[in-house]
Amino acid sequence: MKDDISSSSIETEAVEIVRVSGDRRERKKDIVVKEAIYSINVNGTRVAGLACTPSDLQGLAVGFLMSERIITSYADVQDLSVKEDECTIEVETRGNLKFSSVERIATIVSGCGSSSSARPLELLRAWKVTSELTISVSSVISLTKEFQMASDLFRSTGGVHSAAICKPSGIIFFRDDIGRHNAVDKVLGTCSIKGISTRDKVLLLTGRVSSDVMIKAALREIPILVSQSAPTHLAIELASESGITLVGFARGERMNIYSHEWRISSSA
Repeated sequence: MKDDISSSSIETEAVEIVRVSGDRRERKKDIVVKEAIYSINVNGTRVAGLACTPSDLQGLAVGFLMSERIITSYADVQDLSVKEDECTIEVETRGNLKFSSVERIATIVSGCGSSSSARPLELLRAWKVTSELTISVSSVISLTKEFQMASDLFRSTGGVHSAAICKPSGIIFFRDDIGRHNAVDKVLGTCSIKGISTRDKVLLLTGRVSSDVMIKAALREIPILVSQSAPTHLAIELASESGITLVGFARGERMNIYSHEWRISSSA
């Protein structure tokens, strides 16, 4: 794996707990994942508040702003700074903004993944992903095994979702967050910052695939999305219409292919 995946003290906190086992009680120290609420300010205007794990915040901001179509690429960013003492991410853009008023302000909580913009589903239905990328079943199995071993933070806390951008041969970037949408934005934002195309990559997830996650993938023209969890019916519909191969319940040697089966080959 080419990226640092180790957890750090900025992501965890030691707390005192009482562990109960039958009639026995024991006071112990436990490790939990940290949560912070960061405001994203664009040219001085607060556009969102994200409940997140306080790491990889630049990637999170860029990925979120691209997903919301406030910026179209990292080239739109003139300056980006994280102010940890104020829990803000300050972004200055080049040219005009893509949002119309301060009424776009929203708080995006870690679990629901609701969006601050009312993007019509017709946008995605008209979007066509045409990549010829294919991956073998054995490669999907290898990627998911690598993925399961990647998160030190999950093993220590059990409290995060994970996302990774991959080649068929292995993981390129891996990120954790308390929110599954944040984890996706972090890896996509990192790709944008580093100038790495996602048009020939696989997006690997731990969390449920809903329509808003599918929109994030489609807008970045990702041809294959693999999750260890379930997709929703609308995510399946949108994947089928936009040309994305959607794989769910990828666990061990089993997986369900919901759309564009041709990209998943049986041979190695």
